[in-house]
Amino acid sequence: MQILSGSLLQGPIPRLIHQTWKTRDVPPGFQTLQHSWIGRNPGFTHRFWTDEDIERFVVEEHPELRPVFRGYADPIARIDLARYLILRRFGGVYADLDFECLRPIDGLLEGRSFVVGLEPEEHGRLAKAVERGLPRILCPSFLASVPGHPFWDHLLDRLVEARHCPDVLDATGPFLLTRAHEQYGEVGHEEEGAAVTVLPPELLYPVTKEECWSGRLFDPVFWERATRQAYALHHWEGTWFRDGAGRGTALPQQVTAVVTDGRPDGGRPPVAQAQGLPLISCLMVTRGERAGPLELAIDGFARQTYPNRELVIVCDSPALPQDDPLERAIRAACCPNVRLVRVEAGSQPDGQPDGQPDGRAGGLTLGELRNIALDHAAGFHVCQWDDDDLYDPCRLEMQQRVLAAAGAQACLLGRWMIWWPAEDRLAVSCERDWEGSLLCERAVMPRYPALRRGEDTPVVEQLRRDARVVRMDVPRLYTYVVHGGNTFTARHFEEHWRAATARFSGERCRAVLEEMGKRLPVGAYRRAVLLAPAVAARREKVLVLTPVKDAAAHLPRYLELLGRLDHDPSRLSLGFLEGDSGDGTHGWLADRLPELRRRYRRVTLLRHDYGFRPAGPRWASEIQRRRRELLARSRNRLLSGALEDEDWVLWLDADLVGYPPDLLARLLAAGRDIAVPHCVLPDGRTFDLNSFRLAGQEGGGEDPRHLVDGIFQPPRGAGRLYLDAFAGEAIVPLDGVGGTALLVRADLHREGLCFPPYSHRGYIETEGLAMMAKDMGVTAWGLPDLRIVHADH
Repeated sequence: MQILSGSLLQGPIPRLIHQTWKTRDVPPGFQTLQHSWIGRNPGFTHRFWTDEDIERFVVEEHPELRPVFRGYADPIARIDLARYLILRRFGGVYADLDFECLRPIDGLLEGRSFVVGLEPEEHGRLAKAVERGLPRILCPSFLASVPGHPFWDHLLDRLVEARHCPDVLDATGPFLLTRAHEQYGEVGHEEEGAAVTVLPPELLYPVTKEECWSGRLFDPVFWERATRQAYALHHWEGTWFRDGAGRGTALPQQVTAVVTDGRPDGGRPPVAQAQGLPLISCLMVTRGERAGPLELAIDGFARQTYPNRELVIVCDSPALPQDDPLERAIRAACCPNVRLVRVEAGSQPDGQPDGQPDGRAGGLTLGELRNIALDHAAGFHVCQWDDDDLYDPCRLEMQQRVLAAAGAQACLLGRWMIWWPAEDRLAVSCERDWEGSLLCERAVMPRYPALRRGEDTPVVEQLRRDARVVRMDVPRLYTYVVHGGNTFTARHFEEHWRAATARFSGERCRAVLEEMGKRLPVGAYRRAVLLAPAVAARREKVLVLTPVKDAAAHLPRYLELLGRLDHDPSRLSLGFLEGDSGDGTHGWLADRLPELRRRYRRVTLLRHDYGFRPAGPRWASEIQRRRRELLARSRNRLLSGALEDEDWVLWLDADLVGYPPDLLARLLAAGRDIAVPHCVLPDGRTFDLNSFRLAGQEGGGEDPRHLVDGIFQPPRGAGRLYLDAFAGEAIVPLDGVGGTALLVRADLHREGLCFPPYSHRGYIETEGLAMMAKDMGVTAWGLPDLRIVHADH
């Protein structure tokens, strides 16, 4: 079919969106979809029509069509006719209520006078379409036009002729629309504004009816791939012919699952269950410290669709005398089947001596606390329920259903979602037994070992040896959140990111999260997680280090910006190393030491001359090796002379002219061992060319032709992507970093990470530090949208 690009009839298509429903009481399942059109198209007017409004409009505006309108036996036929008449009269956009807008639709309408979309090609192979010889079908669920477009009169003529057709698809629906368009094209309408633009399926109808009804959209990988190019998504609810429509995204009708049976007696039948749905005891261990995630985890239990459940919470922290966050979260959930067990800080399991090496505060390990929860469980099944993750409302229902269908004693997820809220990253994990998803018969549940972390791995290993276990593949049931306070380190989760079966970042991450957010409190969790690190970060002890040379003119502004940082100055230490200055920099700083020491935690001023005073510009390639060698030696000397008990080191240039007061807080909140902001010039151009990612394939090297004096010095942009190439992304991994504002975890320096004053694999100084860190298994990260401004000189 030819895709036409129509010109305008009466100016552009009006920025007006029409939608209809029987009454003004729109079903909850459609309200989110309706709001997507309003929210993503702020310049449009939204007009809502009820059946009563439509009846009045047809009678008043088109009395000649009243017999046709009232003659339809099927109400959907009246709605079909109404949408055509409304657009003929007012123009604009019509969208069914089961249509979801994914992005602003201006791009679909620009320069066009009539827009309609093709249904998926698979629909042309369905029986009714084949019988009618219609391999391609135009769908009236989304239509857009200028008022009075000539196609409307042509279509209405065909509609009157077909008014006695028994099938609504032929009388008013897609088949009528498709035939009318074919005839319209045969007659030829080349006059100005008469053309009809037919859009390919991937823009409006990227998924089939069967894919919607079978629950394929619940698969995040399928959803993301299907919607990459789409402006909108039709959910094919079919309220006029399907029962149960309007309930939102369908759950998978088929689930991939693998059963293994480790029982030594050849697989006897599982223990008979009581009639009805068995009680499931969800077991949570917490200290009650992360108020926001904790409240959402409890709320996630309260919203479960499985009815026969209880939540047992074991907390090893005493209740606060006023407004205890854990008890507040339990009250907020308004769920009666929640039991709280407080464990005294000094208590021990029977027979367990004090002072266990793996112990938490009070001597109890995470494994021991989980055993206490097991002892308080009343359910036939128990289910691990961590206090900082997100759970789909149907998690218990689906896991219990699969467990029962498989005749299994334990059920695990083979994949789950992993989310980094601070970094706009989301992944579908690798395939393995995810221990945190365990649902198990209490009678066969092993005891947890007394470990501080990794305590659930031996439990699953024993179940694999001794029980019938089913592993199912529905990743959206469980979202594991990486928030910086997890039991495992950031390096551990980077390994999972690299091993993931699907990865989403930036805009596509946000798109998938918005889809998941229809069922999960994604926005609330992001706010809670991002706020907590910012508050905690301000308690960290930070050493700000600055090598200075001929910096007297810049230091007043340097100290002014430093004084504006929203970090507690009593937790900030300063260190300077001055060398080879000819403008009195050392004396200027020495005069201000008493004032600085009153304000900050510690202040160190060192001096060392190297006798390096090049006559030419500092960026000349012939002096780079020597210049950066001496700068690396200065940094290392300053580090060794100033670092004491601080948690972090912030390397800061003296000639920065602007950065936000929350610069340090945002770098710390990134939760990375090494992080840099995006350093630009006052005109917005990227200044720091030492912060880069190598272009091309991951792990690809530099062009050896760019080696000068043993270090890589490529022309700007040759094989390197700077932070301006990643605008809009929260955080990105880097191969090199600059030192204009460089945050490094102090323990890395203590473990030997330094600024190599020699060529380390072709890199020196700050770039060499990033490469050395990579050798240590640590990645450097950049924050493209966190901008600082460097002087232009």
